[in-house]
Amino acid sequence: MPVSVSYPGVYIEEVPSGVRTITGVATSITAFLGRSVIGPVNQPVTINSYGDYERQFGGLAVDCPLSYAVRDFYLNGGSQALIVRLYVEPDVAADASAKLAVAGITLAAASPGKWGQKLRMTIDDDVADDMRDRLGLVPADLLFNLTVRLGGTTEKFLNLSIAENARRIDRVLASESNLVRWSVSPWATPDPAATLALLTTASAARTDLNDAIAAVPQVPADIAAAKTAFSTAQAALSDAASKADADLAVKLSANPQVLADIAAAKA
Repeated sequence: MPVSVSYPGVYIEEVPSGVRTITGVATSITAFLGRSVIGPVNQPVTINSYGDYERQFGGLAVDCPLSYAVRDFYLNGGSQALIVRLYVEPDVAADASAKLAVAGITLAAASPGKWGQKLRMTIDDDVADDMRDRLGLVPADLLFNLTVRLGGTTEKFLNLSIAENARRIDRVLASESNLVRWSVSPWATPDPAATLALLTTASAARTDLNDAIAAVPQVPADIAAAKTAFSTAQAALSDAASKADADLAVKLSANPQVLADIAAAKA
């Protein structure tokens, strides 16, 4: 703004400069690129602690130097980092992301890599009686719980469905799971018949077991038979790898052990 001159003297007029002040930016953010066990590939992910790294990229791994670099960064006072997991697609596309299934429920690992081969899944029908009405489901609609395991990490999702509602399995997994996703995109409703039959069998087996336990007087033979039937029904609700793990555990616990049986179970 021009200075109003009213008498002789020296006046100062400030003229806006074309130079702009440089805004300060954080200088403690470090970017890391390399291999990790799991996690989104070829895209930057911001983390604020090593715990974030463990949850999203799988923690320490001998063949992933990146994991040790990130750990040391936080041990030495680091505050924020950008992680880019580098990944090379395998020659066979089907080997990229592992898949696991129980009847008509097929899931895929949330990110590519061999880590997905260690995933395990189980479903069950232990749901509240009123939940079907609250979700607007009919008796022919699937309603189940899903448990996913990776080593010592377990994710459990209650009251899932394949019908159109807020608990449709693909939506729930996309928003809540770090381990798995629905295997088909875009969404296509699977045939529920096979899965519904397994859940119905498991439910009936549970009822028979409860009845045998509640019987007066109890009949040990009936209880034993009911427990066997229930265990068989429950095993059918697990993926193939979980069944193989259970079979191997039985062979290893046998007394005496049969080496041929153990070898066959490991194969």
